Amino acid sequence: MSRRGRTKARLVSTLVVALLTATMSLIGVSSAQAAVGITINGGSGGRTFDGVGGGGTSGVLRGQASSRCIDVPSQTQTNGTQVTLWDCNGGANQQWTLTSAKQLQVYGSKCLDAESGGTRAIIWDCNGQPNQQWNLNVDGSVTSVQSGLCPDANGAGTANGTPIVLWTCNGGTNQKWSRS
Repeated sequence: MSRRGRTKARLVSTLVVALLTATMSLIGVSSAQAAVGITINGGSGGRTFDGVGGGGTSGVLRGQASSRCIDVPSQTQTNGTQVTLWDCNGGANQQWTLTSAKQLQVYGSKCLDAESGGTRAIIWDCNGQPNQQWNLNVDGSVTSVQSGLCPDANGAGTANGTPIVLWTCNGGTNQKWSRS
């Protein structure tokens, strides 16, 4: 590689590091969390950033607008149960694990699922299908790999029990989530 090429490569590398550092700062990811695992994926699902470790790291999904968590009501494990907002309490029904297959698992065997033919966000036995795959994006949104829709606190609601639906991504704070 020529001297000019090496200089250009160093510049690009420096810019990428600066961009990742700034992004981590904006979304509240520490360097220790990022060291666990940063995954940047391209393709039809867009770019994603999982600064909290994409293979087995559990945590809540806390709504930016409500400060409440995505919750499986009454700790049920029944397929088809719609998830809702609820005060964050550290329960197993609020602990979501992003797997390397892009699934958001709860209870170790159930996945956040885009209901077939509907707009409800539900739990279902994990099966690896695209309706159970999600991108966690730099801006705090989560998008369905299958549809590109975002989990949305219905009607921009913030109260306990607000249903989580799938809706066209619009940048609203009722569609932004953090893992803390």
